[in-house]
Amino acid sequence: MGAQDAMRLAMVCVQLALVLLVIYQYQLESRTFFNVMAIWPILGSMFMFRLAVYLYALKHDNERPTATRTLAYFFMLPNVCFPLFPVVDYSTFRRTYYDRNAHQIYETGTKWIVRGLVQLIVYRFVYMHLTGDALELHTLGELVQFLLATFLLYLRVSGQFHLITGVLHLYGFRLPETNHLYFLASSFTDFWRRINIYWKDFMMKLVYYPSFFKLKHFGPNVALVGSTIVVFLGTWLLHSYQWFWLRGGFPLAPQDGLFWGALGAFVVMGALREMKHSRPRQLGGVSAWSLALALRTLGTFAVICVLWSLWSADSVATWLLMWGAAGTTSARELLILGGLLAVGLAIAGKPWSSSETKTSTASSPYRLANATSMLVLIGLLTLSWKDLYAPFAPAVASIVASVQRSTLNARDAALQHKGYYENLDNTSRMSAQLWNVTAQQAHWLPLSATKAYQLRRDFLGAELRPNANIVFEDQAFTTNSWGMRDRERTLEKPAGVYRIALLGPSHVMGSGVSDSNTFARFLEEQLNRPDNGNGSIRYEVLNFGVAAYALTQQLAMLEDRVLKFDPDAVFFTDSPALAAPTVGHMLDAVARRERIPFPRLHELMQETGVAALGRDGVPVLFDSGRAALESLGLKTRMPWCEADQRLRRSADRVIRVTLEEMSEVARKHGAVPVFVALDNVEDPPRMPVPALHDAAAAGMLVFNLFDLWQGRDASALCITAWDTHPNAAGHRLIAERLYDLIQKHSAELRLGVGYVLAGQTHGVGVR
Repeated sequence: MGAQDAMRLAMVCVQLALVLLVIYQYQLESRTFFNVMAIWPILGSMFMFRLAVYLYALKHDNERPTATRTLAYFFMLPNVCFPLFPVVDYSTFRRTYYDRNAHQIYETGTKWIVRGLVQLIVYRFVYMHLTGDALELHTLGELVQFLLATFLLYLRVSGQFHLITGVLHLYGFRLPETNHLYFLASSFTDFWRRINIYWKDFMMKLVYYPSFFKLKHFGPNVALVGSTIVVFLGTWLLHSYQWFWLRGGFPLAPQDGLFWGALGAFVVMGALREMKHSRPRQLGGVSAWSLALALRTLGTFAVICVLWSLWSADSVATWLLMWGAAGTTSARELLILGGLLAVGLAIAGKPWSSSETKTSTASSPYRLANATSMLVLIGLLTLSWKDLYAPFAPAVASIVASVQRSTLNARDAALQHKGYYENLDNTSRMSAQLWNVTAQQAHWLPLSATKAYQLRRDFLGAELRPNANIVFEDQAFTTNSWGMRDRERTLEKPAGVYRIALLGPSHVMGSGVSDSNTFARFLEEQLNRPDNGNGSIRYEVLNFGVAAYALTQQLAMLEDRVLKFDPDAVFFTDSPALAAPTVGHMLDAVARRERIPFPRLHELMQETGVAALGRDGVPVLFDSGRAALESLGLKTRMPWCEADQRLRRSADRVIRVTLEEMSEVARKHGAVPVFVALDNVEDPPRMPVPALHDAAAAGMLVFNLFDLWQGRDASALCITAWDTHPNAAGHRLIAERLYDLIQKHSAELRLGVGYVLAGQTHGVGVR
């Protein structure tokens, strides 16, 4: 080995060490790198397309395969970590094995690994900070951000593919690139050539060319159109087949068909245009900026963003509804959009090659590509050490912290919360992050699928079944004769007892902990300690928590059951994400045509128009559409997605009215209403939660525990690495904080010995 080769190898080793440090600091794709969830998706990704390519090579290649090459092809090392794998061509895999200088191959591999890491980090940022819910878009700027972010999420696939091929380079397989500057495609045919290049080559070899030659006798145009249609139809079906292996679902939704159909039509039109107006190739390439090229590139990018948002949408109706946000904007948004357009034109007007240079004539180990990779890795490591700059740039430190953990964004966290009482089996529409979490907890049944849960035909909707005894989330779960996860209680309050009724969702009920490890149990034990200063008073903390209970269900439970136990204080508990389950419960009640027993909530459903969800008839979007069809004598109703969008925009009013009702009902029956702001083991919300102010304005005592987990080791307080519900240690922390707050606010809670012993707590107003 010469001096230059030794230096090259040393540089590669240094870069690989830096790569490992970056992976450690950012924990990139930790669930995929270090946690194999099941063998079937991996085996499926090894054989479902690779076998077809292999058999094609056996038929057409002159060289016979060997056992070692066959095993290396089917059992590529990165496949164990990445079930979603590019369709590597066997002939290319065999032909490119150490076909160049080994150190050049290693350098290319490390460069692609670095590129993949950067793309995965950018994906994390986009997923956490730029993506949102299509039904919660209000302005043109939010709509544009949503469209851009939806397409940018493909960076996860592109980043993983760069990592995979980069690792294979380190073993000598000089495979071509998998994706190349697909955001800068200047036409739809150019886009098809640049994105997921291995898939394009696979479809061209096994589908397009055979179809084209079978249709050639009808003429070249017919052959081109027909074979392209077959390619895109096959792409749709084969993507669904791949999804079946990886996720267990076979997506054939209308939005999938519309996406592949529209993209195929655009590619056909582009191909026909190229056949008719073929441009001569220019040997030296063109380097001058071109306005025509910029407009074509931006136009292609814009249409792809629109199509991608359709493909990613929950439904076509949801996708149509989101465009209503385009009618609202501001001067600030228009200025920002104008700036983005100018930057886009400047970048898009420069010619970009459709493939990366395959060879490099430079011989120095200090080439620009190596230096750039080293600088990128050092920069990422510097950013990961937040203590260096957090005092001066706290916002940057917060963003970096958010991408260092593979967590769910706000939308997926709400969907996961919804999954505690609904089976979210539409895996094809889940984001990759949410599917990772859902797949890991696949052996955990939602509460609604257990014998401890029962439905009701009223506004409350559901409750815990009395005297249940099951295993829930790997823990013993029992209920008493009143349908509470609690020890047995008497309906009549014993003399000298101060009763606290505790209501709330899963973290109150105690998802993931045993019966004896809920914070309700810990709090009762702590209040009844001999050294608490009130030895003559006995406390009972009654746990009325039910997983996924919305704020409106807590209100319904208050009147249905809680008040019968004559509580002295009622603790209503909810998280910063209280709006989504509340909206969902109200929509469910309207759709089931249940009577809403609270007049102000009933009036709110009428004002927002959501009451139309509960009518008989065909679901039709928009008031104008329903009015037009009803004028023809056809009965219509509002679709769920439109009602969902409308009520989300009035969610703050729904919560405010619910809190007012809670406070009034509790005070009317002599109990002190308390709002406990408590989340799972998560960082405090970045924005103020309006419910805290609304609860105080309604006359409630507010206990804010949102900062409880700040600065603590979250991994030691969660039930698992992928579920942030508090474990037993977390529940004990909650009980300790509540105990301190109860002692601090004993006067407001009317905890005087004379009051309790004389039974004079009722009828006293709240501060």
